[in-house]
Amino acid sequence: MLWLFVALLACRPDPGDPEYPEPGPWGDTGGDFLPGPDPYEDGDARLSLGFFYEGGYSDFDPPEHLYIYENSFTTDVSGDRVEGLTSDVWIHGGGAWWGGGIHYDAARDFSAWTTLYISLMAPAEGGFPTVDVAMEGGSQARLDAGTYGFAQDGEWHHLAIPLAAFASAGADLSGVTVPLILVDEGGNAGDRLFIDNLYLE
Repeated sequence: MLWLFVALLACRPDPGDPEYPEPGPWGDTGGDFLPGPDPYEDGDARLSLGFFYEGGYSDFDPPEHLYIYENSFTTDVSGDRVEGLTSDVWIHGGGAWWGGGIHYDAARDFSAWTTLYISLMAPAEGGFPTVDVAMEGGSQARLDAGTYGFAQDGEWHHLAIPLAAFASAGADLSGVTVPLILVDEGGNAGDRLFIDNLYLE
């Protein structure tokens, strides 16, 4: 079954028009601004991708599109977060697999960056059981978020993923077109995944 899922994902059709959810008023949702587990300080080299992160940065290069593949989930915002005013919530649509990603129109060179940081939380009841984190540069490189500390236990987990791991799995870091995909198979309709604190250093 897994080989079929991988084949379907590798050959997925054009994802269609990008989805841009309306997040609502941040101040009413999140309250006080949180600095995050590793607050930005002047002089840090930090790349913000403009999604799932509200803190400081030295470089800013947002992808043009957020795609929800095959309408496999819906989105919301939450005040349960580790950084900024809100986190994003992905809500499982009930299909055999789910996935979404942020896409550039033209490739970017990420070879100067070493680590991708992202914070994920899945409720112990009704959370996404497993998550893969992927990056595309020439080909797609998928990594198991559990290897980097993710678990479905209702706690926030702060993942630090070496970009070298994506390169070893087949991504060309000098030509990244999709800097972040979250994807996996399984789960149930209504399961939730909370996403926050995404940046590169």
